[in-house]
Amino acid sequence: MSRRVILAPAVARSLGKLRGPTFVALRGVILALGDDPRPAGCRKLRGRDLYRIRLRIDGVPWRVVYQVRDAEELVLVTHVARRDEGTYRRI
Repeated sequence: MSRRVILAPAVARSLGKLRGPTFVALRGVILALGDDPRPAGCRKLRGRDLYRIRLRIDGVPWRVVYQVRDAEELVLVTHVARRDEGTYRRI
């Protein structure tokens, strides 16, 4: 079952600034969420109705944080960020 994937406005702006293999890799992961919103390796964030996927692009750790709305057949990507000390505090 294919789901709609919607990007939060901040995510769309962030992705719009990226180029090259980073953009291609993140785009691929985000689009794949439409087919499988809970792929192997995703984790539910404690205390929140959010999931995260970790990936490493050219040695740099990235996180994609999203919400799955099963009743609406929707995946809402809320954050895409390089992993650092404040990544999860900003969510």
